[in-house]
Amino acid sequence: MTPLGGILNLRANALDGQLLGIRGYAAIGLYLSLAFLLYRMVQTIYRLYFHPLRHFLGPKEACVSEAWLYHVTKKGAPNEVFEALHRKYKCRALRVAPNELHIDDVSLYKVIYNQLSPFPKSPAFYAAFNIPHTVFTETDPSKHKERRRLLNSLFSRSGALRLEPVIRTKLFSVGEKIDRLCVTKPVDTYDAFRLLTTEVILEFAFARSANMITEHADSFKSWFLDAFDVASQSIFDMQYRPFVRHLAGILPSCVIRVLNPNVGTLLDVIKFAGESLHHFKQRSSLPDHPVVFDSLKGLPDRDGVSEAQDILVAGADTTAFTLTTGIMHIVSNPDVQQKLTSSLLDAIDPDGEFPTLLTLERIEYLTACVKESLRVGMAVPGRLPRVVPWDRAKPFVVDGKIVPPGTIVSMTAYTMHTSTEAWGPDARLFRPERWLGPESQGLDQYLCTFSKGTRMCLGQNIASAEITIALAYIFSKYRLSLPKDFEFPQKEDRFTYAYLSPGASISFSKRGKTRS
Repeated sequence: MTPLGGILNLRANALDGQLLGIRGYAAIGLYLSLAFLLYRMVQTIYRLYFHPLRHFLGPKEACVSEAWLYHVTKKGAPNEVFEALHRKYKCRALRVAPNELHIDDVSLYKVIYNQLSPFPKSPAFYAAFNIPHTVFTETDPSKHKERRRLLNSLFSRSGALRLEPVIRTKLFSVGEKIDRLCVTKPVDTYDAFRLLTTEVILEFAFARSANMITEHADSFKSWFLDAFDVASQSIFDMQYRPFVRHLAGILPSCVIRVLNPNVGTLLDVIKFAGESLHHFKQRSSLPDHPVVFDSLKGLPDRDGVSEAQDILVAGADTTAFTLTTGIMHIVSNPDVQQKLTSSLLDAIDPDGEFPTLLTLERIEYLTACVKESLRVGMAVPGRLPRVVPWDRAKPFVVDGKIVPPGTIVSMTAYTMHTSTEAWGPDARLFRPERWLGPESQGLDQYLCTFSKGTRMCLGQNIASAEITIALAYIFSKYRLSLPKDFEFPQKEDRFTYAYLSPGASISFSKRGKTRS
C-alpha cells in the first residue's frame, strides 16, 4: 500500500469511527425518547384510570398534568375558570391537577382551614415563593407556631393601635399630594394607596421611609411599583417551573436578567428588602412605634431576608387593592357614598383633630363599608392549597366521595365571597347594608379575606386599621366623583390581585377645611 493509500485508509477508519459514535449517540437519544414517551403514556393511563382521584370530575388535561393548571393560572383569572367548570360538571370537588381538588362547598372551608386541627400547607406550593421558613411559607406547624409567637403582639389589636400614628402621618402626606394634583386632573387612587401601604409597612417592619410618596412631583408613580408589577408576573413561572426557581438561586443576576427580565426585576425587589433589613440593623435607636424586626433580630441573616421579603410584599399591594376597590364601589353608588359621607360628617368635628381609630370604629356605616370592601376587594382571591391529613379521625368527604389522605385540596376567597348560599342572590353586589341589622348575624364566618384558622393572615388588624382610617379621611375631606369615561380597571390574579394600567383615576375636590 502506498503512503497515500495508508493515509486515506486511516482517515476512512477514523470517519467510520465517528459515524459509529454518532450512530451510538443517536441510538441512545432515540431509546431515551422512547423511554420517556412510554413513561408518559403509562403515567397518563394511571392518572386517568387508576389514580385515587380518578372518580372526581375535571378536564382530562388537568387530570394528567399540572400544565393545564399552569396555563389557566397564567392567564390571570383561574377562579372564574374553576367556577364555570364546577357548574359544567355539577360537582363540589373539581380535579384541577393530577393530585389536587378545588372545593366550592362553603361549609367545608372551616374544616380545611380551622383553628384546632387545620389541614397542613402543601409544601410544593409554598416552596415556589422561594422564601423558606417565613410566617407565610413555613409548612412545619411547630416552626410556624414559634415564628408567629415572636410576632403576635406586634400584629395584634393593640399593635395596630400603636401603629396608628404612622398610618395617619403617611395618609396625611398622601392627602397633601392629592390636594395639589386634584386641581388639574383625576388622581390614580390605586398607585396612591399602594405607596401609602408600602410606606406604612416599611416604617412598621424596618423603621425606614423610602420617600416614595414624594418621589414624583406630578404623580404617584415610583420605581418600586414598576418593579413590583414586573416581578409579580414571574410568580407562576417560579411556581410551576421549578427549574426557573432553582436557576434564580444559582445563576449570577446579570445572566438571569438576560434569560428572564421579570425574574431579574424580582431580584431587585428582593435586594430592596435585604437593604431595608440592613438599614434597620444599622440604626442606633428605635422610633416610638413598634418595629417588626426588633422582635426578629435573633434570626440568621438568610431567614431575616426571607421574612423581610414576605412582610414587604404581603403588606404593600394587598391592602391597597382592597382600599381602591372599596372606594371605586362607594363612588359608583351615590346612595352609598351619601350615607358614608353623612355618617362621617356627623361624627367628625371639622374644626378638631382627625379622630382616632377607636372613635372611627364606632361609626357603624363606616365599619360596614370596611367589611364590604374586604369582601368584594379580596386581595388574595385564589387557591391556598392544603393536604388532607393521614391521621384524621374520620374521612374527608366531598360529593359523597372520600378524598384520600395526601390529596391536595384548596378553597378560595373568591368562592366564599361570591357564594349565593352565604350572601344571598346579591352576593356580587357591593352593599354595606348587609353588615347592619339582623341579617348580618353569622356573616363573619364567610368573610375569608385573611383566610381562617391558625394560618390566617397575621396582618389583618393592621390592614383593617389602614382601610378604616383611609376611608374616613378620604370621604370626610373630599368630594369624589368618577370621570365621564370611567370604567373599572381590569384586574389580574398574580396570587394577589393587581389592577392593570391605567389604574383607577378618580376626581377629588376638597370640602373646605383641611383636617390633618
